[in-house]
Amino acid sequence: MHSLFPETVLPLFDRIGAAASPRQGVRMTPIEALQLSLRLDLVRLFNTRNSLTIAQFLGGGPTSLDYGLPDTLALSAQSATDLQCWERVITRAILLYEPRLRQVQVTVTPDATRPATARVAISATTAAAGESSMFHFDAPLADLTPATGA
Repeated sequence: MHSLFPETVLPLFDRIGAAASPRQGVRMTPIEALQLSLRLDLVRLFNTRNSLTIAQFLGGGPTSLDYGLPDTLALSAQSATDLQCWERVITRAILLYEPRLRQVQVTVTPDATRPATARVAISATTAAAGESSMFHFDAPLADLTPATGA
């Protein structure tokens, strides 16, 4: 069980190595478990940096060895051009490394409360147990943690 979500049963790879919880046995629906797994995996993806430049990442053929995002420290949350670049980078990363999401729409905007920070909002569709559902994820790009997400 994940310490942040002790009442849930996580997918196999999220459970491996996790500490036993006294609340074992509480179950989630397949859609709830999938949505939680997606949030955790997106946080991992967005918090991992690869060795590619933004141009290489967007233009080349990244492999599984290039998992993560390129260095985006040079991008500004106040620049419309940079926000569009962030959208392209995040969309490409999701398309490359998160095959469970379909019809992905990424929007990056300046954070109204923190001018130096951008926020990412992701909407997509996903399916579990033959049931399709909408997936939404919203977080500041500078502060992604597993508890983040809508």
